[in-house]
Amino acid sequence: MSSVIIIGAGIGGLSLALELHLRGHRCQVYEAAPEIKALGVGINIQTYAARELHRLGLASELAAAAMQPLAIAYADSSGQIMFREPLGVNAGSPVPQYSIHRAALHRILLEAVAQRLGPDAIRPGHKCIGFHQTDAHVTAFFDGDNRPVTGDILVGCDGIHSAIHQQLYPGTEGIRHSGVMMWRGITRGMPLLDQRTMVRSGRIETGKLVAYPVRDPDKPEEIVMNWVAELQSNTHQTKDTYRRVELSSVPDVFLNWKFDWLDGSALLRNAEFILELPMSDRDPLPRWSHGRVTLLGDAAHPMYPVGSNGAGQAIVDAAVLAEFLDTVDDEIAALRAYDDLRRPLTAEVVRCDREGGPDIVLDAIHALTNSEQLTQETAGLSKEEQIATLLRQYRSGIGLEGSMRER
Repeated sequence: MSSVIIIGAGIGGLSLALELHLRGHRCQVYEAAPEIKALGVGINIQTYAARELHRLGLASELAAAAMQPLAIAYADSSGQIMFREPLGVNAGSPVPQYSIHRAALHRILLEAVAQRLGPDAIRPGHKCIGFHQTDAHVTAFFDGDNRPVTGDILVGCDGIHSAIHQQLYPGTEGIRHSGVMMWRGITRGMPLLDQRTMVRSGRIETGKLVAYPVRDPDKPEEIVMNWVAELQSNTHQTKDTYRRVELSSVPDVFLNWKFDWLDGSALLRNAEFILELPMSDRDPLPRWSHGRVTLLGDAAHPMYPVGSNGAGQAIVDAAVLAEFLDTVDDEIAALRAYDDLRRPLTAEVVRCDREGGPDIVLDAIHALTNSEQLTQETAGLSKEEQIATLLRQYRSGIGLEGSMRER
């Protein structure tokens, strides 16, 4: 069985550790942060990734910590709900879609790794600064007084600013800004519709809001509203990590939203915090796997968050990589097989999400309310049928209507 060095204790790295342990492979996770803290805001785990987490035996933990949305509502810029679509089990899936605070999901994975692999399976305070590989082994180097470690393979799960990516592609980090600024937050005491529905409203050009309920990661009995506001911006941004900002940094357009189901001013003014970040991704790479080294998750394929695919794709990466290491005798060949399967699939997700992802529905609503035809293919269909067709085309294009792991 292989000995695997995992760089990064995020969702992708921890999922990989659980997948490898399940198959009998030895692994060790190295995390740059001196203390592993569960941070962030809400995320969605779509059914294709939820299947993998259920297979890992985490269904009961997810049920206790997450909401299970049953529908998504699409609204125009005036707040009028124009289209509804069922989600998760309500759409016929055998497993739910989960809306969960990132901190809660991270905690579930951390606790599972500690219980199954042991309390020393994760080494914090180990910032990887590079690696060296031979035909037989790969060695990771860390900053400070941390000693190098050697294993059979190394997997870079260290995020969009991955040190492993940097060594494989020196000087070509290539972070690509979309021209869209995002503001995110959590607000208490503001129920959203029936508390089982996600909402997308507005347009990126004039102000867009995505909101959905999640459970408080420390008090799961309390439901809070997770939200992200987005607006096209001409401001050049170089910072690619979240930073806390004051309410004055958020455009007035969101403060002026007053709908039957949302008071934008109250949403923002009562937020526990506001985080600001430019929406960014990276052009797909020509290769992830180089000998005994490969990439996973955001280190391999950062993508716009419009389709709620980032964490889910990392979870699927982990499952596929572990499966190939289990079924292909040669480790280098297993990494190549993983690369050959997952790289083109994730590149298509990047492409589709750049084109708007499910936000194509918001553009369609704008077009239809202005009596514009969407496409030749949807001519003659009702407004609801035209929108449903666009969503099916998007999901089919990125593989969401079938298995994300099929070879």
